[in-house]
Amino acid sequence: MTKTVVHQISKIISDFRERIERKIPSWELVRGSKAFREMEVEISVLTRMLADRISEKILRAIVLNGSFQQQTVEALRKTGRYRNGGMRITKVTLLGGQTVSLKTLYLRPDLRGRRGRNRGIGKRGKAGAGCYPVLASLGIDFGVTAAAVSEICRQVADSDSVRSGREALSRRGLDLGHKQTLRIVNHASQRAVEQRKQLLDGALQNAPVRGMLRNKRVLVAIDGGRIRERVVKQGRRRKKTGHFGYETPWREPKLFIIYIIDDDGRPDPLYLPICDGTMGDCDAVMRMLLGYLKLLGAHEAKELVIAADGAKWIWERTSELVQQLGISRKRVTEVIDWFHAVEVVHEIASVKKWSTKQGETWLNRVIRLLKKGDIDRLLGEIDQLTVGRRAREIGKHRDYFARNKERMRYSDFKSARIPRGSGAIESAIRRVVNMRMKGCGTFWLAQNAEGMLMLRSYLKAGRLDDLMDWSVSQAAKWWPQNNDAIPIKNAA
Repeated sequence: MTKTVVHQISKIISDFRERIERKIPSWELVRGSKAFREMEVEISVLTRMLADRISEKILRAIVLNGSFQQQTVEALRKTGRYRNGGMRITKVTLLGGQTVSLKTLYLRPDLRGRRGRNRGIGKRGKAGAGCYPVLASLGIDFGVTAAAVSEICRQVADSDSVRSGREALSRRGLDLGHKQTLRIVNHASQRAVEQRKQLLDGALQNAPVRGMLRNKRVLVAIDGGRIRERVVKQGRRRKKTGHFGYETPWREPKLFIIYIIDDDGRPDPLYLPICDGTMGDCDAVMRMLLGYLKLLGAHEAKELVIAADGAKWIWERTSELVQQLGISRKRVTEVIDWFHAVEVVHEIASVKKWSTKQGETWLNRVIRLLKKGDIDRLLGEIDQLTVGRRAREIGKHRDYFARNKERMRYSDFKSARIPRGSGAIESAIRRVVNMRMKGCGTFWLAQNAEGMLMLRSYLKAGRLDDLMDWSVSQAAKWWPQNNDAIPIKNAA
């Protein structure tokens, strides 16, 4: 079999060489910029076709390997009852965009002996769909190879819309149409979301493990953004469009970022950050964060820094987070973002109606106190303004400093080389949420938003390939070669 494949690939390469040789005389006559660009594109298309033809021959050889087929069937049947569905022809799209037809064994769920009516045509039922064991073991799902699925998800998540993502994909010969592209992205992302839930639920139920955060200085930052959700109304369809009406309430996706800092308080370049988020409520994101920290061994961290703005929902839950993580409170430092604190000072100054010089003098004095971490004297300065009809409004800002006094020891933080800002999560909110999911006329179904949030978070953290490899391995974890435990690699 190997000699046959080698011979077939050699023939493909020989044909490719002959085709290139016929093209070279015309390419050598290129003189203009446009003609040279067209030549480069043509060469790129030819090499992409070559890559797909080689991949096709190797894939066919794997599928026709009887021993491998038998091994995959036996491994799959250990997970449940399956019946032989016979040899079926199915189409698979490769990374270069070419589609090939393969004839391979299909297994379907064995429903014999189960109570209830038989499954009807087009109705999968609770037993689920069947499986092509050979293709599944190779990560081929949705009729597309794992590499192609990863590339589709990357381009659609990185672009500002599905249309823009398709334009980028079409330049690589991988345009499958709007509906199929969207279906692949939604199915792949929602599958990863469900797998993540199972992973984190298991981590929360088990004791923390030794991980990449052991003996490291770790910073965790949390924040929320804003997007529009699409909530379909109940009732009749509209006569003009045939669609149901919908509402577009604001929702707050919540993100967190985990990264390792060096002795100077800067991000360690040897480790990529870990970023993720959810459309769930405050408890959901803190539960998710706790699961990640337990998976990564944060309970053995040398130091854990939690940074955020002054949102009450965050700081009301950090004590429980630390307690459930099992890390000593002495190794935990909570920090209010410096720039948010300064912003609140400016808001106080804007309430008081005074001249520009008076305002600047007061601001400079108070910011110096804030920089020193002298919150008691800062509160005294604010108390002098809480008189008259503006006292109530200023009092709300005063409470911000009073309840976060221990989180504003900025002079101590500077001496200890502890970051005083949460710029990483502010940047993540902008890059993950605002630049893709928030925009005029952009409304999200909740499940699609959750999936895109996960894809964007991993993409911007430089870990999307890790996520996609892990998700594919979890989809067919019955196969021994698919053993990725978590979607995070240690080193950058």
